[in-house]
Amino acid sequence: MELMVLSLLFALFAASWDILSGFTDQPNFGHALFIGGAGYSSAIMNRSFDLPLWFSIPLSALCVAAVGAVIGALTLRLRGPYFALSTIAFSAVFYKMLYIMRPITGGDEGITGLDTFTLTVEGDLQITAVIFLVSIVLLTAFARSHYGLILRTTRHNEEAAQASGINTSYYKVIGFAVSAFFAGIAGGVQAHTNMQVTPEMASASLSVMIVLMATIGGAGTLVGPLLVAALLAWFDQWLRIWEHYRIIIYMGTLVLLIYINPKGIGNSRWIKSSPMVRRLVLGRE
Repeated sequence: MELMVLSLLFALFAASWDILSGFTDQPNFGHALFIGGAGYSSAIMNRSFDLPLWFSIPLSALCVAAVGAVIGALTLRLRGPYFALSTIAFSAVFYKMLYIMRPITGGDEGITGLDTFTLTVEGDLQITAVIFLVSIVLLTAFARSHYGLILRTTRHNEEAAQASGINTSYYKVIGFAVSAFFAGIAGGVQAHTNMQVTPEMASASLSVMIVLMATIGGAGTLVGPLLVAALLAWFDQWLRIWEHYRIIIYMGTLVLLIYINPKGIGNSRWIKSSPMVRRLVLGRE
């Protein structure tokens, strides 16, 4: 059940990344900033101000959404590696601040003793599943809206969209905020299901893993990243039975999947031609 909770959270991490980076083809390598930022914000609200988690989680998600909008306004005019490097820089600064602000963040040890949703793993799994389903419904609705359509347009031909009078920067900032918000929801849920937050929630390795999962799943499809991320997160934890060979088997599997489907599983011809997938993401046959 703990593996299922983790799988659902990683699926939401990947889906929230894909709603911006997959749709616009501008990879965000600092997604852990929003996950860890929301986790720490919710933890501080819960521990220091006795705010119930049902309020601290959405409030922390709104906070990182605002941060995402600001970062988006500053960086989304950049292209290619420059945008990727800027997201890495913002995430790295936040990660370092977690150690500098030790009296508030707890440094290496993080913050422990957070409130949990229920007293059982079964209860936490049920609540996590509900939050996951609601989040995916909202993300799908966003993807099917004119916001999602315009974000896809910027991926294929942004100059044509701008020539048509569309303020693409505005839509990208909105997409950045939405991406950060749902990453924050997942980060807050992870903090409270684990009853602690640590700097690992904001590490560069987490950001890279999310990018790998979403890319292998098929960037820009939404369905592919969330399904593949859930499976890969479960597979990674299952490999603990072979701890000595775990990283070799796991990374070898990732390389094999990339070799088989360079554009991602969700972008495979037999997946994209599925009426169910097209109806789910695009709202049409």
